[in-house]
Amino acid sequence: MKLNEIRTFIAVADAQSVQEAGNRLGLTQSAVSRLIQRLEAELGVMLFDRQTKPLALTRDGELALAHARRILAATSDFADAFAGSTEPRGLLRLGTAHVLTALTTGQPLDELRAGFPGLTLRLHADWSNPLIEQVRAGTLDGAVILLCEEQAPPEDLPARRIGTEPVSIIAAPGDDTTDLAAMNQRGWVLQPNGCRYREALHQALAPFGLQPNVTVEAYDQSLLVSLVSRGVGYGLAPMGLIAPIPEAATVRPLDLPNFRMSVTIWLIQARTTGRIAPVFDRLEEALRRDMAAGRRTDRVTEEHPLLHSAAE
Repeated sequence: MKLNEIRTFIAVADAQSVQEAGNRLGLTQSAVSRLIQRLEAELGVMLFDRQTKPLALTRDGELALAHARRILAATSDFADAFAGSTEPRGLLRLGTAHVLTALTTGQPLDELRAGFPGLTLRLHADWSNPLIEQVRAGTLDGAVILLCEEQAPPEDLPARRIGTEPVSIIAAPGDDTTDLAAMNQRGWVLQPNGCRYREALHQALAPFGLQPNVTVEAYDQSLLVSLVSRGVGYGLAPMGLIAPIPEAATVRPLDLPNFRMSVTIWLIQARTTGRIAPVFDRLEEALRRDMAAGRRTDRVTEEHPLLHSAAE
């Protein structure tokens, strides 16, 4: 049983004429007759009393017409549910790199919730490489990830470059130490192994024959920034990304010539996003805007050192 047979049956019933139904559908009279005959053969009943004029439905035909109209209406609803104009609804599974949690869950998250009220957001924080695999496997619809500047995003997934930020060593207010070995002796507050900043620090300390002296490990970037501001140890953060964290205004970045690192933020998404594609457009805009706001804050604090903000 095919939709064109059902659609033709309804047209003939409404027109009460095979010829008029053909005119409405753009089909020949013989084509309409064949479609009706096929439907009758599949159902095993006669749908029309062909001895009457205008053409009349049989008792079985009247029953079939009611079902046919419901089928056609359901088909239309099914198509409308996935039309491009339909507002994105349902569950959006979004991943974010640990160090980008403050950026992603700030104003960008509020904009998504306000702009797409029919959408339920489920956030998952992890390292960037596992997030890429989860998007690839279909367990996440997209993710905001962090890659070293020289790294390229996965070729098999749509990716949008949000921006590049330098990574700074951050310290408590009034601390102007510039000796990397001395910093290491005091200690670092960092995320656990897997963090790209930590890998860069390991490489910077290698010429001194040192391993990173990590005094505190935590995934929570707000906690790490707070510990740095209290003088517990030194941290690592890209400029512009921890501005949403309140304690960021109390820490300062230190410029060390033997430590240079930049990271790039990417928004990746599943190969097929369907109706939620506009959500990623909105998210990209919000992330870019927040990063630009973070850069403006950095420029202001550079002009006024007492207000210096070390953004991640």
